[in-house]
Amino acid sequence: MIRFLKILLLLLTLLVVSIPLIQQQFKFIPDNCTLSGAFNEATDTTLNYSTWFNRNYQGKKELYLNENFGFRNFLVKLYKQIDFSFFKEINLPDVFIGKNDYLFSSSFFNCYSGRVYKGDKFSDSVFTNVQRLNDWLVARNKKLLLCITPSKESFYSEFLPDSCLPFINKKNYYSYYKQKALSNNIPLLDFNTYFLQIKKKSPYLLFNKNGLHWTTYGTYLALDSLLKKMSSELNKKLNLIRLSSFTLSDSAMYTDDDIGETMNLLSKIKSEKLAYPKVEYVYNQDSCYKPKVMIIGDSFYQSISTTWIPSSFFSKESWFLYYLTLAIPYDPNKKNEPYSKTDLEKELENTDIVLFFFSVGRLDEFSKHVKTLTLNDKT
Repeated sequence: MIRFLKILLLLLTLLVVSIPLIQQQFKFIPDNCTLSGAFNEATDTTLNYSTWFNRNYQGKKELYLNENFGFRNFLVKLYKQIDFSFFKEINLPDVFIGKNDYLFSSSFFNCYSGRVYKGDKFSDSVFTNVQRLNDWLVARNKKLLLCITPSKESFYSEFLPDSCLPFINKKNYYSYYKQKALSNNIPLLDFNTYFLQIKKKSPYLLFNKNGLHWTTYGTYLALDSLLKKMSSELNKKLNLIRLSSFTLSDSAMYTDDDIGETMNLLSKIKSEKLAYPKVEYVYNQDSCYKPKVMIIGDSFYQSISTTWIPSSFFSKESWFLYYLTLAIPYDPNKKNEPYSKTDLEKELENTDIVLFFFSVGRLDEFSKHVKTLTLNDKT
């Protein structure tokens, strides 16, 4: 009897171990489980004279099989679900969990808390370049606008874990750059202060607990303020938007669940009720000026850029420079290109207004972008 049980246990073990291999070969169960996030898919390889003798075959085949065995995506999600549900572990780089399961970014927190603040002397040198750029633009009847958005960490600081509290300093890039902008008459649009002011009275959520960026509703609120500020700075009639009605949903859409989605759990973290507005023009498009805009910014502007508003309201000669990586044109006939291939001097000469668009959690990147626009005394 004992011998029979041992044999049965061995056969069951072999069967369980073989199921992924059988599924990989015969696909006897449809596998509709997909993973979210940014990753490079491994490609298959074939055994031939070249791949054998250059020793590429084994490595490439191993990577491919590791990512394509049967039920692999389901098992990855199961593993992540167990880690999250039982141990509150998040298998994502740069993400940690706060109170009430609010998700935060480690790098955003480091900037918000002032842990990466390099001091007043360094920040003064950054604003020397900002002032140079502003003077250069003003001399050519152009404008500069510094836009600072909240980060999840500054907006929901009450949900940060207690272990983070000792690392929060009074001085960070946000507090210093804001003070320098105000004292040097640099046009400033402070979304961080604005969002904190309306946080308790806002009828709809401005940040979702499962996302790192402002919600779709928050995006359109910010866009409304941005258009009005640009119109005032340029002294021109730009088209504006009106939020005419709202659809409420318990399921996050678009980028409102950006981190929750990439956690790749079997059961998604329950989302709060979110608002999705219907957006209308305020004026007839033909009666409005379309400014030539150069936007240098982070992922908070990217959520604005993915709406239909900028491509409709801005000139097709406008550009969105995403960090120091990608230049995204508003001209539908042009393609995205590496940031390094963009003729910045030419584009600056051709623009009406330059927007620096960074969140409280990404102002440590601001200095690099300012320096890029003021290299070689071009400005």
